[in-house]
Amino acid sequence: MSRKFWGYRIDKTKIDYFRQELQEGRLRQGWGWKDEQNLRQLTMDSGARRNLPIFRKVKKGDILLVPRLPTWNEVAIVEATQDFSEGYDFSIDPKLGDFGHIFPARLIKSFNRKNTNVLGDLRASLKQVNRFWNMTHCKDSIEKLINHDDLLVDSIGFSNRFNNLLTDNISKSLEQTDFYTNFYQQMNEQFSNEEWEYALVEGIRKILPEPILVERTGGVLEKEHGTDILITLPGLLGKSYGIAIQVKDYRGLMSDGAIKQIQKADSWNNENLTIIDKYVIVTQCSKDDHPEDFQNADGVTILFAEQLESLLKDIATGFIGLDKN
Repeated sequence: MSRKFWGYRIDKTKIDYFRQELQEGRLRQGWGWKDEQNLRQLTMDSGARRNLPIFRKVKKGDILLVPRLPTWNEVAIVEATQDFSEGYDFSIDPKLGDFGHIFPARLIKSFNRKNTNVLGDLRASLKQVNRFWNMTHCKDSIEKLINHDDLLVDSIGFSNRFNNLLTDNISKSLEQTDFYTNFYQQMNEQFSNEEWEYALVEGIRKILPEPILVERTGGVLEKEHGTDILITLPGLLGKSYGIAIQVKDYRGLMSDGAIKQIQKADSWNNENLTIIDKYVIVTQCSKDDHPEDFQNADGVTILFAEQLESLLKDIATGFIGLDKN
């Protein structure tokens, strides 16, 4: 049976302790501060029951990714050295009075989630807030890191990642007719969810001259204005005009939820700014899979995967003067 892949969170206030324990082959877990919380003979809960899926599901050879280990900025790749249900031990740490759940595991390596070799699907899954979750859908991305020979602890920002991806593709593929398709495909590998917003801000800035302002506006206030990216064009007498963009990392068929979100962009309107256009960019949905009346609904223009690839062509062209044909 092929091994499975799991996400596993620790008490991030005790990183040094968990690191030392893992060096001894012990992957600890909390909610184990009474003998009655032993998962083999659980009679007292107070949260300990949430560890039962770990106890029952992890088998020898399975891989666990542990954020905030061995340091705050790293993610540990850990292998189960026995079935957790067989190798499990319960021993409360006498100094801390907790973390009695002990699972047999060894550290393979660690990585920084902002490293260029960490793909978007993996970074997206690592944002889970659960104590334990299935990451087998990221199998290929995790295997790639396990088999990678270089150190993976250096990090790179979204802006640099986008620029490196663009220039690397140009240097490798100047003579290839499928350059733009390769660029689009690698963008989908590298970026997911809100990461696309950072990448597109960086790219759009390359094709729109100053003083046009391109900024990411997504965040905690997005629920009010529904806008991930705002392009502001200067007008006369201090007046400005805005283009609001909502970005969705969708696959397959999209709903009208993103259209409803971007309609909130009208909340930007005031005596100094008027929203004149609204877009929804969906990174992996095909235009052919959606009816025509859906493609320009309620004054919102939808840019599907095909149009996004064309936009990336414009970005590459503006960056280095390539011929789009």
